[in-house]
Amino acid sequence: MLSNPSLPRSDTRRFCVLTAGRSGSTSLMNSLQKFPDIALPCRDVDCVDNELLHPDRVAQYAKAYEKLRSLPIRAQDELIESFYCLHSGSAFAGFKSMPNRHRDLSAFSARRDIQFITLVRSDIASTVSSFLVAMNTGSWRRFGEPQLGKWRFDPARDGQRAISNLIYVLQSNAVIRQITDAIALTYETLCDPAFNDSALNDFFARQISIDNPRPPTHGSSYVENWDEFDDFLQEQFARIKS
Repeated sequence: MLSNPSLPRSDTRRFCVLTAGRSGSTSLMNSLQKFPDIALPCRDVDCVDNELLHPDRVAQYAKAYEKLRSLPIRAQDELIESFYCLHSGSAFAGFKSMPNRHRDLSAFSARRDIQFITLVRSDIASTVSSFLVAMNTGSWRRFGEPQLGKWRFDPARDGQRAISNLIYVLQSNAVIRQITDAIALTYETLCDPAFNDSALNDFFARQISIDNPRPPTHGSSYVENWDEFDDFLQEQFARIKS
């Protein structure tokens, strides 16, 4: 039974995991990849993190799906539809995305043939620090393990990037939370060993959980001057709200 009764019946249950990032989405996609009846882009092409619309690779993916379906792909919507149509015989088909990957997110998120699974992280400060460390190290994939090294926040060097990432996270989360009828998850609950979301389980007709869940890594464990960093973000947050 579909968790969202407003979705039309079809042979394939289409879904999209929508997130701002740094919120456990890679682990969630990896958990779905274990099931052979759940079609993901990585089963068709070398699609990193199953993010079909990644700006650095979307042209490459479009060419791959053109070849797979022998049909031209000239727009973002056509790539999405090509992926879904390629797996019209699968029980489930879906990919991961982010709000800023879409030229018209409001139109995409209004689609009634797609079940949206939204994933946000409640700890905004740790989300921003995780973005900054990933940008500094070039390493974007983690699976709950502690950060390997310490990092010190320098307002002169890192301030503008911190502000930009704070704005991105706040805006993305706000947009994500506005999506109606979504299966709404948080990183904090996803990492709970007792995680058991009935709407998610109903949609996939099985229990879904990530492998080896660990508590979210708080930024204070790797940002040496965490209090200074947190105070900086709180000040910027107050300015944004005003």
